[in-house]
Amino acid sequence: MKDFYSVGETAKMFGIAASALRYYESEGLLEPVPKNESGRRVYGPKEIRRIRFIVTLRDAGIPVESIRHYVDLFYAGAETILERKQILIDHLDRLKQEAERLNELIAQLEEMISTYEDTFMKREMDSRKADPDYGKKR
Repeated sequence: MKDFYSVGETAKMFGIAASALRYYESEGLLEPVPKNESGRRVYGPKEIRRIRFIVTLRDAGIPVESIRHYVDLFYAGAETILERKQILIDHLDRLKQEAERLNELIAQLEEMISTYEDTFMKREMDSRKADPDYGKKR
């Protein structure tokens, strides 16, 4: 693993657009990113850890405003640890509820597919048995 990465390399590492990295910085989710002698951003281990955290929260559906609030609390110090933990717990609970809803939808679709297969496949097989020319070109 390299020590420092370009914007493009970092974006590719996380499967996000380079513009997202600049946006995270402009929104205060990332501290100002150091630049090399050419004036280009370089992302080191500290920035990579923060980006991994941000991307994980974004992938979990947490809005940028909530992430910004979390980051502000982080910078406010150790006395905010319980509040930060609660933010993560609240979002985890929402994610679990969404997972339950998705599991219910999956079960309903599986049942619909099963019913479809049972009903229509049986009907077609019965039709083929009753009429040997069923489905043949005429």
